[in-house]
Amino acid sequence: MQDGGQSEQSGAVTPGSITPHSPALGRATLDLLNHSAAPLLIAAPDGRILGVTPALLTLLERTAPTVTGQRAAALVTPTHHAQLAALLNGPLLPEPAPLELLRGDGQPLSVRVRALPLPAPHHATLLVVTSASTPLHLPGEQLYRELLDHLPIDVALFDPQGRYLYCNPAAIRDPGIRAAVIGLTNPEYAAWRGHPPELASGRVERFREAAARRRAVQWEETMQAGGEARVYRRAYWPVFHADGSLQFMIGHGADVTSSVEQGQRMTLLETMVATSVDPLLLLDARPGSTYLTVVYGNPALHELLRDQGLDDLPAAPLPEWALGSGNRVTITAMIGQLHPSEPRREVLYLPDAHQWLELHASPILAPDGQCTHWAVNLRDVSDAHRATQVQTHVGAANRLALGGAPLQDSVDALLGGIEALNPGWKAALVLADPDGTLQVVGEIGRTFQQAVNGTPSRHLQDMWSHVDPDRTGLSMDIPDLLDFDSPLLAAREIAPRLGVRTLTQLPLYGRDGQLLGVLVAAHGQAHQWAAPLTDTLRRRVPAASMLVEQHLQQRRLSALAFTDALTGLMNRVTLGERLDQLLSDAELGGERLAFGLMDLDRFKFLNDGYGHVAGDRLLQQLARRLEQVCAAYAVPALARMGGDEFAVIVPAARLPEVTAGLNAVFDQPFETGSGAVLMQASLGWSVYPDTARDASELHQQADAAMYSAKRRQLFSQVFEATTRTGRQTLTLETALRESLRDRDFHLVFQPQIGVRRGSLVGAEALLRWTHPVLGSVPPDQFIPVAEMGGLMGQLGDWVLRVACQEATRWTGVCLSVNVSSVQLNAPDFADQVRAALAGSGLSARRLVLEVTETGLLDNPARTRQTLQALRDDGVRISIDDFGTGYSSLVSVRTLPVDELKIDRSFVNDLGQDSQEGRESRAIIGASVLMAHAMGIDVVAEGVETPEQAAQLAELGCDLMQGWLYAPGLSAEQFLDWQARWRQKTTAP
Repeated sequence: MQDGGQSEQSGAVTPGSITPHSPALGRATLDLLNHSAAPLLIAAPDGRILGVTPALLTLLERTAPTVTGQRAAALVTPTHHAQLAALLNGPLLPEPAPLELLRGDGQPLSVRVRALPLPAPHHATLLVVTSASTPLHLPGEQLYRELLDHLPIDVALFDPQGRYLYCNPAAIRDPGIRAAVIGLTNPEYAAWRGHPPELASGRVERFREAAARRRAVQWEETMQAGGEARVYRRAYWPVFHADGSLQFMIGHGADVTSSVEQGQRMTLLETMVATSVDPLLLLDARPGSTYLTVVYGNPALHELLRDQGLDDLPAAPLPEWALGSGNRVTITAMIGQLHPSEPRREVLYLPDAHQWLELHASPILAPDGQCTHWAVNLRDVSDAHRATQVQTHVGAANRLALGGAPLQDSVDALLGGIEALNPGWKAALVLADPDGTLQVVGEIGRTFQQAVNGTPSRHLQDMWSHVDPDRTGLSMDIPDLLDFDSPLLAAREIAPRLGVRTLTQLPLYGRDGQLLGVLVAAHGQAHQWAAPLTDTLRRRVPAASMLVEQHLQQRRLSALAFTDALTGLMNRVTLGERLDQLLSDAELGGERLAFGLMDLDRFKFLNDGYGHVAGDRLLQQLARRLEQVCAAYAVPALARMGGDEFAVIVPAARLPEVTAGLNAVFDQPFETGSGAVLMQASLGWSVYPDTARDASELHQQADAAMYSAKRRQLFSQVFEATTRTGRQTLTLETALRESLRDRDFHLVFQPQIGVRRGSLVGAEALLRWTHPVLGSVPPDQFIPVAEMGGLMGQLGDWVLRVACQEATRWTGVCLSVNVSSVQLNAPDFADQVRAALAGSGLSARRLVLEVTETGLLDNPARTRQTLQALRDDGVRISIDDFGTGYSSLVSVRTLPVDELKIDRSFVNDLGQDSQEGRESRAIIGASVLMAHAMGIDVVAEGVETPEQAAQLAELGCDLMQGWLYAPGLSAEQFLDWQARWRQKTTAP
């Protein structure tokens, strides 16, 4: 009692068994039943008799086989069954209770019984018959020895003064200490054993309380045992003489540490369940009237039910709850999937609540393995599910848009799933078209489209200026369009004609704050709940705005791609398509066709002297004059190829008169705004099928003829297959061959600067030719001759090998090398590149090949195969002169490309307060946007002023090169410049 079975002894017992029906009992308990002379009975919580003493069998005139394993209720009269249940499941050491037992002959026997619950792991109760009609003669010492000594619980007896009379082995294991404690009070024993004095004083107070109240007193105390704190439940049980005086006090104790800890855990568990933000419930799985009823639900479940319109937890089975027909179908299907022995996890969609719930259901099994309940954990994942859905649809829409799909397909993908989750609703996009009208993109209904399509977009803009003046993106919900009271007349007039009743819409704003259109959802019935749908639409607003902006940008790019922005004439792509068609017709009709290229002489001097504005004005006047000539002679095609170059296609029979008409264009001066100027041009012709077999040869021959005319100071020159371009060309070609033999060529390198950090990223290798007699010959003169003379392959291979060798002297700088169409179409071009890399030791990842538009068009299939093979090796591919024709746009989508080079003609116009300056800025911005969307870098060449560099950086260009940074430098000059630039950019 004093040491609680811990400091002096362990309190452990050896397991044993009485009958096949009994649970494990301690050996001390077995000895008690086998040897005690007291009438005792041990029963399980369910009333099964685990064991009895011979004394009780004698008292009841029964035998052991007729009692052991039976229900204790069989030994008690029916009127006392409730008292028996209270004894078996009642509190520790209750007051003696009257009980009527049944003897073997069926006669009742009135007794008084005390109940002693045995500690774990016994899970049983000891019933002690303390009085009976037949008195028992049991001396005190014999009682101590035969009853108390064998109890598995610690018991002590005290005299009225609180001195120990007896202490059983369960209380104090050591026999020496157990003998020495007799005659000591609790304070004396505590002082001897070194127990805390407050522990002893507490026991003294409880002793006095039990004696004064004349009933059992219980309490709990904590003691240190084995280095840890243990909790004991103590009790004093007073026994009185017939005259009412205290005869002795029975003391009892049990280690309840595990029970206390379990209680604490239960308290924490209950707190966790009650405070959980996830709805938790217990679902009855037992067959019968309570099957599928919810026996418990935490506060979060009650809150969820309130959102569904249920104020209290229904007593009916879960499938019968008033949760909406759609929700009940989902719940019933879920219950049908529950397994009595396996957990289940799934996501439920409740259509009537527009809600997704993640469900975790785990079966709770009884000892016999039968499922009695399901523990269900719910979590609202609606936001996450909607976000995932939106991401899926946005991703699909973006992929379609990047693939060039129509806006209708992208919008269908973006708004997919809305109608399925919101029955009766249809969603679409209403686009404020740049032409000033509205256009419905999507399927709401024919009546709706007929009413909206073609409506002036200013009406939509006026309405949203009124509804959302601050452009915050507020939604506008109209419960009934037939009762729509708008302050705007146009809105009131169109509302009844839309063919729907409920309408919700969200505005789409562009990056500059302009109204692009609206996302709308419509229902055929009035006053439909639109809150979840509005949230669904709002999640798609950013993607919808981006799709619209991209669509409008593509339309602008398409216009720019097919039409020259400055003159309004055909551009290169339109001319190419027209030339292909005319060549096909000429082949079928056996006709001859002439293709001409015209270039203004000394136009650069005019730009430098008068400015680009004057130059653009002159080009516009020239375009109008050329149009008049072409109209007069029924010329089928006229185009501006870029810069100051124009192209015409005419029937070969009319070539002389068209040439004369074009020449006459330059008889009158042009007005530049800074004075009138007279200009001259050079025109080169190529004739199909006389000297050219296809469009590529027509281009090459007309270009060569034009340069021949320019060198000979003629207005026009027709390409001649026999004499090429005359004696001068033959002389230049001969000089080219001599210089290839004598190494008269050299390379210069122009730096390429990274915009973001200003670091040196790469350099472009540029070919230069200085002939001993002819002097310095510009590339635009000798390159066409080299192509016509079949020298381009040899010349290009020399450039590639020498440039790679020089680049090995650089540190961390890439090399860009121009590749002609002749090189690119050579069967062994990829092998030449690999040989140049292997011979120099330059890494393939440091080499960039710049491909011209002509090279891309000549043989697209071979070009793709060659470029992909080199790209697989690590070589990067760049499209040169990007933006001068639609072929570049096509190449981006059909060829492996890493880099785009913006043509210098667009860079030249930047910074000018003119239409051309604004158009060039728009073209460059659109090109950068498109390139970055496909992971392609953008390089701007011809950068000459800080203003140009600043605007290019603002537009997002990645690299720049031009005279602003450095001209073409020799190999040694480039190394010196590189060192100085690094010092400049790394200086503090």
